[in-house]
Parts: sequence; C-alpha cells; structure tokens
Amino acid sequence: MIVETILTGIFIFLTFLYISWFIFAGFSRTQYDKKINPSVSIIVPAYNEAPNIAKTIKSILLNKYSGKKEIIIINDGSTDKTGEIIKKFSKKNKDIKILNTNHLGKAIAINSAIKICKNEIFVILDADTEIDKNAIEEIVQPFIEKNVAAVSSTLRVKISRNILTWFQQFEYAISTGWRFVVDNAKGSCIVPGFCAFRKSALKKIGGLKGDTAVEDYDICMYLKKAGYEIRMVPTAIAYTRVPETISGWINQRVRWIRGTLQVIRKHNDVLFNRKYLGVGLYSIPTQMYWFFHAIIYLPLVFYQIFNGYWKWFLSEGEIISYNVVLYFVKWFTTYGMIDFIYNIAIFNYPLTLLNILTIIIFFLSFGFGFYCVLKFSKLNVYNIFGLLFFFPYTIIVLSVYLIATLYQLFERNRGEKWEKVH
Repeated sequence: MIVETILTGIFIFLTFLYISWFIFAGFSRTQYDKKINPSVSIIVPAYNEAPNIAKTIKSILLNKYSGKKEIIIINDGSTDKTGEIIKKFSKKNKDIKILNTNHLGKAIAINSAIKICKNEIFVILDADTEIDKNAIEEIVQPFIEKNVAAVSSTLRVKISRNILTWFQQFEYAISTGWRFVVDNAKGSCIVPGFCAFRKSALKKIGGLKGDTAVEDYDICMYLKKAGYEIRMVPTAIAYTRVPETISGWINQRVRWIRGTLQVIRKHNDVLFNRKYLGVGLYSIPTQMYWFFHAIIYLPLVFYQIFNGYWKWFLSEGEIISYNVVLYFVKWFTTYGMIDFIYNIAIFNYPLTLLNILTIIIFFLSFGFGFYCVLKFSKLNVYNIFGLLFFFPYTIIVLSVYLIATLYQLFERNRGEKWEKVH
C-alpha cells in the first residue's frame, strides 16, 4: 500500500510535468525576420582529439557562413597527433590560428582563446563535433537582441553500428526537446557542444570559471545573474560523437550528473527565485526532480520487478522458463505496456487510480519522445529501437544518477576536467 501511494504521487507529478512540456513546446519565442551575419570567431578546444579534429575543422571550412570568420584551434597539451593535424590545416588556410596551452583544462583554455579572438560574437565547438553547413548562420541570429549573451543549438549523435549510440541518439533528441521547452519558458541555462557567446558579456562576468565539471551550465548561471538572456536555436545543428563503451558512457554521465549538482549547489540562490523566472522556477526544479526520481522511484521499480518474480515464479520453484522470460520482456519493452493496457480494457486488471496514471504517463512520455524524434532528429530504425526499449536504458541512467549523487557527496575534487569517452 505504501509503494502504491508513493508511485501514485510520483505519477501525478509526472503527469503535470509532461503536460507542461507539451504546453511550452507549443510556444514560439521571437522569430528573426531580419538576418544578421556578424564577424565571428570559432573556438575549438582540443585535447588528444587526433581521431576527430580533422573532420571537425573540415565541417567549419565547408560551412556556408556569409560573414567573416576566424578559426582558433586550441591544442591544450595534447600528447597524440592533434597538434600535427592542426598545423597541416593552418598552413593551407590563413583563417586558422593555433593556440598552444599547457594542459590548462577546457574552461581555462577557452578563456585564453577569448582573450585573443577579434570578434564580439564567438562560437565554441567541441573537437569531436561537426556542424551542419548552415549552422553558424543560424546560431548567430538571436544576437540581434543586445541582451542575448549565449545561444545553444540542436545536438545530434553520429550513429555507428554500436547499439549504445542508438540509445544515445534517442536520448539526445529528448534532451534537445527539453532544452527547447525550457527555452520557450525563458529558462535556457545549458549550452552544450556547439554554442555561441557575446564576448563583452563573458568579460563582464570574468569568463569561464573551471571549478565545476560542466562549465557551460555554470557560465550560463553567471550570465543569468548578470541579467542576460540565453536562447536556443533548433535549426543550428551539430553532430557529435558519443561514447561507444559502457565504461566511457558511465564516466561521461557521472561527470555530467556531478557537474549539475555542483552548479545547482554553487548557484542555489537562483533556485525558486522569482527574479530568474524560467530558470529558478522551472528548468532547475525540473532537473532536480530527476535526482529525487532516481533516489525514490528507482528502488520502487526494482522492488516491483523482483517482488513479482519472487511471488509468481521463484516461490513456486520456477527459476527460468518461457513465462519468466516473457515476464521480464514485458517489463523491459513497450510490449509490456501494450499488454497492460489490453488487460485493463478487458477488466483482467482493476481500474485503479495508479493503473490509470500508469497509462497516462506511458502515452505522455511516449508521445513526447515521438515529438522530439520528429522535430530534433529523424524517424529511423535507430530511434524506433530507442522508443521500444528506452525503459531499461532509463533504469540504467537513473542508476548512474544515484551512484553519481552519492559519489558527489564524498568527492573533494570539484574542478572541470578533460574527458576521453571513446
């Protein structure tokens, strides 16, 4: 009874949360009829990116930007052939500048590039990320508003045959959808992978800090406190490489989750503060919820799964069988929800509030996922696979949330680090 009561409360909250996402997704912030093409500086921080840096630079050179641009590649103490590859490109193209730094870390290395860049608007592009041919033209448009200090983009995953990249492609679509939603709620606060900034605004707040594991989130908090706006442009598209090993994926997620906790703790004065509207009252509380979700909901899910297994199979001496396999298949695939809805419809299962909420949450979450795929990715076999099997992936993600939260409580090192996730 206690488990059902807690689950009912969680599902009621999730119902309102998903409904709010659909509502804000239907909003549209300012559209820019007048096109601008300011001179831009493109900063690419790199550390041991020999497998990726050439493709990243080529994507910049092939970009169809109508304004002037300079390209600054930071070689932050790489020990592989990153430096050699950059030199080859710089010899062939006068717009490419090389900045060698002594392994300062990503945030401080970027600050060094900001000091020497010529232009008021600059773009930061991760060295494992490639931009679409019109991406720069799209991402600079919000800077027509003088109060806009940072702009984020749509990130898509470079798909491979590795199934782990398929799930991450779907996850990135959901994440982009969430950033679109909070942007419409005036709560943009994360600018990952491919983003743009106003140089004078960054100087005003003292540049990137480097004392958290997610420098983009941290700097956005400082910008919001300084009174600046942050925007998202869905049509500015970049393709990023993601971890293809479980260990790489876990290390990346632990870093992101720990960094999120660090930033929320560091900027706790923004939380629930009406002065910061969408950020303090919507986007940060939404993020915080998933930590509580991992701590409270995850144990309940495991309890339900293994209690059912014990009750219906183990207690009868049935360790493994066709019915046992089918039981777990139902739990970990969309087929289970279809079977659940069917049994509700023919009155095999009682029509309780919890069961009704379970169906509502399924349709809302599935619907939002489908919407995000259509708007921010592509409807292909990889995303369909992600839709059908996303529940077990979510359980793993929530498990990492739980581990990273506990780890953050005892870890003393709070600083930003380079990460190698492949």
